[in-house]
Amino acid sequence: MNSERESSENLGLEDEFREFKESTTELEKGLASLTAMLNKNGRGTVYFGVNDKGEIIGQDIGKNTLRSISQAINNMVDPPIIAKVEVITSKARKKYISVSAKGTDRPYACHGSIFIRSGEEDRRAPMSELRKMFMSSGDNLIQTTSSNQDLSFEELCDLLNRNGLHAKDDENLRKSLELLNSDGKYNLQGQILSDQNPAVLAVAIFKGKDRTFMSMRKEFSGHSLLTEAQSVIEYVESLNETFVEIRPEGRIEQRLFSMAAFREAWNNACVHNYWVNMIPPAVHIFDDRMEIISYGGKPYWLSDNEFYSGRSMPVNESLMRIFISTRMSEHTGHGIPVIVNQYGRDSIRLSNSGIVVTIVFSRMRAVASFRSETLALTENEMKILDALRIHPDYTLTMIAALSGMSRSYVGKTVAKMKNMGLVERIGSKKSGSWAVKDRMDEINKL
Repeated sequence: MNSERESSENLGLEDEFREFKESTTELEKGLASLTAMLNKNGRGTVYFGVNDKGEIIGQDIGKNTLRSISQAINNMVDPPIIAKVEVITSKARKKYISVSAKGTDRPYACHGSIFIRSGEEDRRAPMSELRKMFMSSGDNLIQTTSSNQDLSFEELCDLLNRNGLHAKDDENLRKSLELLNSDGKYNLQGQILSDQNPAVLAVAIFKGKDRTFMSMRKEFSGHSLLTEAQSVIEYVESLNETFVEIRPEGRIEQRLFSMAAFREAWNNACVHNYWVNMIPPAVHIFDDRMEIISYGGKPYWLSDNEFYSGRSMPVNESLMRIFISTRMSEHTGHGIPVIVNQYGRDSIRLSNSGIVVTIVFSRMRAVASFRSETLALTENEMKILDALRIHPDYTLTMIAALSGMSRSYVGKTVAKMKNMGLVERIGSKKSGSWAVKDRMDEINKL
């Protein structure tokens, strides 16, 4: 696009978004700078007819000058970009040229070389940064061909229909949700959203505050990613203990952690995960905290401040839209501020390999108070004990339904805990209640 406008005599200083060249004799260097800015920030502008102090010195513009610039962009820059080319006139009637572009199809190369903008300089991109750029490309899920081409989407359609979208497992669904790549084959997005999704999501529960001993691993597999992700949310919610504090203002019920913050962290982990390696996100639970782990990290071009403020730039944008359509996520850019407001910026750790969100519990998990060499309960037993503590008026049948275990197992476990002196039945079977010995106050004093 060619246009003309007027400007002041000095454009300021070069930075990560602007580059100055004295004339189009430096066209190739200027386009290299433009690709470097695109690779770093997704946008940039190069001015021809401006010295490195930002002073407009003017540029001779012939009838083929702008056409030559456009042709050079087409010939030198890969992948192709649509650049805006303008002739600008300063107040002193000096003409110069602005070439600007936006794009996120990184990495961009100029004559086969890939550069990164650093301040006002361009440097060749090392292999480590090229890997990050490729991992942050929005095309990974869409263009990677699924290893399984015999896929169905009944669960996905069911979720969409429950949200009023009237979906069918047909060609329209595959195209509208981008489940096919450019060759018309099922892509990786189709694979993980299908009923045949091979990814296994897991919640690992550890004894103590480190990963030395794993006490339980709950796996969710054989379903669409959306179904498995929701199952993880429901399972973690079942572990969110409720406890009571007696304060001057009365009896206050509190939860172990913020379910809203966990939901946002988990949905973000699923959406932003680098699925090409098929290493799924995971939840690790310790006595004092929970870690939500995803692989791939934040988008390469997104600054730390932009990330923590909640700027929306998902790596897998199409997958994010599907999570929103099924109401797994409410809207983009919402999750990070929720987590930061609840648990602080330090709760989110960024690394080259991924993102870890740490949710610190409001107190130690109840299991910690019952763990010793002579008195050790499994996670399932602790789940039953916690259910009795939270719902002392429940029957064992109701406890079984709440904990997701069989009635016979719950009965045997409660009998075991009664013999251990952990549980006592107060009153009759019909109208009585359960009394659980709570050692948390003693533990929290340690």
